[in-house]
Amino acid sequence: MGGISTSSLRDVPDQNYASWSGVCRTDGGGFCGMRTLPFKDAPLNATDQDGVYLDCMLVSDDDADRRMWKMTLRTDSSRGEQVFQAQFDLQKAMDEAKIRGDDTWARVLVPFDSFQLVRGPRLIVDSDPLDVSGGIYQIGMTMSKFKIAVNTTELENFRAGFFNMHIKEIGFYNDNDDTTTPGMAVASDEVVPDTLSKKEAESKRPMLLKMLLPVAKLLFSEKANRRRSAMKIMREKRNMSRVQAILFGIKIRQSSMGLFGSVAKTGGILGVDIARAVVKNVLKIVFLYPLRLIGGIIRTMKKMLGMKVKPSLRE
Repeated sequence: MGGISTSSLRDVPDQNYASWSGVCRTDGGGFCGMRTLPFKDAPLNATDQDGVYLDCMLVSDDDADRRMWKMTLRTDSSRGEQVFQAQFDLQKAMDEAKIRGDDTWARVLVPFDSFQLVRGPRLIVDSDPLDVSGGIYQIGMTMSKFKIAVNTTELENFRAGFFNMHIKEIGFYNDNDDTTTPGMAVASDEVVPDTLSKKEAESKRPMLLKMLLPVAKLLFSEKANRRRSAMKIMREKRNMSRVQAILFGIKIRQSSMGLFGSVAKTGGILGVDIARAVVKNVLKIVFLYPLRLIGGIIRTMKKMLGMKVKPSLRE
């Protein structure tokens, strides 16, 4: 997750921790994220707990405070854009670990009452607080240049590029037990929830989503995002026109595939991008604009009846 930014969570052979690493790019992105697959015995019961704890260590650099770190919770089985999210101070947790004489693992505590409903980095005002009584369906983390705020707000002096965090343990804590002390909570096979495999999770998707995913991949492919980002950089930072940028791409590819191959490759890319733009505009006309109109009518009627209305995607 993260637009043209990339990251992955991987097991580390012969170690008791995982590695979450990647490259965060600010052109057309600005965040990296990861999340659990659906739990087999969903949802997780957290009714007697006070928050989420994380045992971690930033090993790539010493600039934890130059990034925004966020914990994400989903309290339903939907795949919508709205989730509960809380920022946490990784630098403070690392400093506290050093004071204790432990300069490796930092324990981060993220209270449930610090989570807020968001859409992307933007806070949804007047939303209900986090309620875990119905269970937790998904846990995730995000590293971002954006602060949680009503309007899009960027962190000053954000450090883009490579990052690597070792994650030893994630769990729930209770203020009245010892899980708030690093090293006291020990995970066991009995308490570690099983998740579906990626293939099992894909098979459980609604039929409509399965039908729409190929179209979504065509419209929002990572390669297309990277090409748009590269075009933006060449036009804004190198003052190239679109034609000059295309000719520059042909010249770069020519060294590896020859002039004919480079022209053919570029022509194929342009053809795919044109087809993508046509399909995207058709879908907007046929589906998006009518849905927005219907949604606006429904929202207006609810307001007239005094009913609570959720913010629209554009608010």
